Amino acid sequence: MFTPPPSPLPSKSSKLPELEMTNDTPTRANPSASPAHSYQSKQKYTLTLRWTIILVPIILIAIAVSTRFLIHPTAFHAFSPTSTQGWTKSLVDWSLHERHEPTGNILHLPRTSPSPFIKRSTPSATPAPTVPLNPTLPTPFPQPYDTTLSSNFSTTSCYNFFLNMTQTDPLRSCRPFSLLLTHSQAFIEVQDDINATNTEIWGTCNTAISQSQCDLNMAWFASSLRSSCATDLSDQNLLAVNALIGLQAFDLMRDAACSVDPVANAYCYIEAVASSDASSYYFYQLPLGLTVPKVTSGACNSCTKSLMSMYSVALGSANATSLTGLQATYGDAATKLDSVCGSSYAQSTTVASSSAPPSVKLTSVGGVWAALLAVGVLSTSMSS
Repeated sequence: MFTPPPSPLPSKSSKLPELEMTNDTPTRANPSASPAHSYQSKQKYTLTLRWTIILVPIILIAIAVSTRFLIHPTAFHAFSPTSTQGWTKSLVDWSLHERHEPTGNILHLPRTSPSPFIKRSTPSATPAPTVPLNPTLPTPFPQPYDTTLSSNFSTTSCYNFFLNMTQTDPLRSCRPFSLLLTHSQAFIEVQDDINATNTEIWGTCNTAISQSQCDLNMAWFASSLRSSCATDLSDQNLLAVNALIGLQAFDLMRDAACSVDPVANAYCYIEAVASSDASSYYFYQLPLGLTVPKVTSGACNSCTKSLMSMYSVALGSANATSLTGLQATYGDAATKLDSVCGSSYAQSTTVASSSAPPSVKLTSVGGVWAALLAVGVLSTSMSS
């Protein structure tokens, strides 16, 4: 009987065939891969957070330093065409500087100049025109500060405030008589034409924006001016001081300009402009801090009496403390008027005690930009 040989033993070097994994075969996560990935992510986050903590304060400090420099007069002086020293020398010289002298055709209003002169039209031989009915207004309508602004400011923030304010619709649409009367060349020049002046007064009394909204607009501008021009107000810069007085007297002076003589059906202000006697005219400038030079019997009329009564009520109101111009001029004007017209024309009054008007909180543009930049840096770092 034949016996088959034994089967050969498997070679020691041979290996079992590896199983090929398919999509249907569940895979096991590599236990060593997860800790490594977690460690790398944590290390990256820590590094990013560390750089954020370092960079954000540096950026904020840089912004603060640059903002401080830009509002310093040295920044103006360094690049001024009239600077007598090089700009590199100016930038490192932070000593007190002299105020720039105006150049060429730039309108200059020195701080020590007298109160601005209010032009009055040539006395008219005809009676004042009556209040017009929907007249055609001039285009463009006269605006305050329509001449070149002086660069004679203590800070760039105040200069920029005036540039921005004079170009904004909230100011221009309100046609503020309190600013037009002394700071609009076009408004002053047109007073040689009593009919054109009559139309413009109608325009100041009839604005697309309501008077109450204009009151809020002027209050905002006044608050912003106190913030942006704090140094100029402290230095008694007349342009800043007179603008603040005019903004605060907006409501009162609009009422004064729009008062109508019921007998003649004409604006009282237009009657004062057209009168051959200038006495009545000067009473409209009292809220601006401008005194009445002389009072004659020509001021003894119902319009002047009504105007002084309006002023007296205003000085007794809660807003009296903001009417600094009228506070300084009313008493003298009342005395002069009473001495000529009788004691019934103007009554003595005392300024009502009231707290200062609420200030509008203004956020620094540089501060907002810095905060947004810091948040942006942090957000970018966290997402990367």
